[in-house]
Amino acid sequence: MNCNDAAPAKRIVIIGSGIAGLSAAVSAAESAASGTEIHIIERATPEEAGGLTRWTAAYLRLDEADVAAEGFVDDIVSFSNGRSPKWYAQRVVERIPETMAWVQGHGAKFDRLPTYFINSSRKRLQPVGGGASLLEVLLPVAEKLGVVFHFETTAIGLQRHDNGAITGVVLEHASALRTLEADSVIIAAGGFEGDPEYLDENLGVRDRPLVPIAPGARFNRGEGIRMAIDAGAGKAGAWDDFHAEPVDPRADHAEAIVMGFNYGILVDRAGHRFIDEGRSTIDETYEETAREIWNLPGYIAYFITDQHYTEEVARGPEGILSEVEPITAQSIQELAEQLGLPVRDLEMTIAGYNAASIDAPFSWEAPDGKATEGIEPKKSNWAFPLDRGPFIAYPVVCAIVFTYGGLATDEHGRVVDGSGEVIRGLYAAGECTGLYHGKYPGGTSVLRGMIFGRLAGIHAALQPSDVLTAGR
Repeated sequence: MNCNDAAPAKRIVIIGSGIAGLSAAVSAAESAASGTEIHIIERATPEEAGGLTRWTAAYLRLDEADVAAEGFVDDIVSFSNGRSPKWYAQRVVERIPETMAWVQGHGAKFDRLPTYFINSSRKRLQPVGGGASLLEVLLPVAEKLGVVFHFETTAIGLQRHDNGAITGVVLEHASALRTLEADSVIIAAGGFEGDPEYLDENLGVRDRPLVPIAPGARFNRGEGIRMAIDAGAGKAGAWDDFHAEPVDPRADHAEAIVMGFNYGILVDRAGHRFIDEGRSTIDETYEETAREIWNLPGYIAYFITDQHYTEEVARGPEGILSEVEPITAQSIQELAEQLGLPVRDLEMTIAGYNAASIDAPFSWEAPDGKATEGIEPKKSNWAFPLDRGPFIAYPVVCAIVFTYGGLATDEHGRVVDGSGEVIRGLYAAGECTGLYHGKYPGGTSVLRGMIFGRLAGIHAALQPSDVLTAGR
């Protein structure tokens, strides 16, 4: 469309087409008065659009399709040591039933499917087909409702009225700039994990490499966050932290996770153990483990196991999504040589670990108490001796999933300034909004994006149509 045409009765512009952006667009279109224009700005091509939602399994922290998992609110608050706002988590829980009914009404299906957490302390529901299936459900609905998509277009700034209201978005497409006026702008453009300079500014990563979890991460460069801050938005979440996962650096596909480390040992480049690999279930320890690896010399570790894993851990293959074959060897010496580790050190590490393994039953499905005694770090569970070759190894590095730092919002998804005052005409939802600190409460990101995207879309649609008029 020609952005210089006469303004419609009302226009809502949404930046980003992941789960938060599409939820905002569809809910706004369903709630808005006739004649309202709804636009989605997306820097990717149609084939690549959808941000990280396209690549995630989209685990949801739900006991049932409309019931939050036990301890949902307490986990979000406690995992952050009290820094994440309780009201936000409560708002998510309150809106789960209606939001899940809404997305299921559009055709989304959910089930309790096997996850890569082959031992887990918590239930997880997920959409059949993962996050991509949510996009496949909502995209045709948005198109049918008349939402206008602008692909390969980047939002680079916000237009403001003298009264402080947001009245439009500055866009760049094919090196040309233009402004699309709007009554409301909803930022749903993800975090800044795709911008090395912004990452370095906030996390100090220039000399500490981070692997992006999926191709979609490169589109999340933080412009949405920066333009809102330039307009006076307050900050929320941990700006110096991020959600981490352990992955195989040899792989070139998305989410090449290595979640089997509980059933073996992790060693650094010196061939030494550095963490209790069996301190709890995989879903409770994978992120801390990835962070520990990121702090090692060389930023890499090696997961080493043996035929106990392949023969006795029934779901073992489901915990490793790397399509690259493991490194195998008939002896520890041969394995060390293949990995480039000091042979004598690795042999001593494994010999000491084997000798420390207590005689107790092994059970892969839950913490079994089969621990080590007399070595540091201790291994608390699943400490079978590594004595059944051939031996198996995977290199493991830390991948960044998404950043924690983002924009401060209220219960309707409206962006607020540092004093908590609403910035008129500006909303945000999803990972561009700050919430998390420290340990990520798994299964909450896609859920909160869908819920607050929908809340923002509905609220923006129901507001008086006066911003465009004020902006002229």
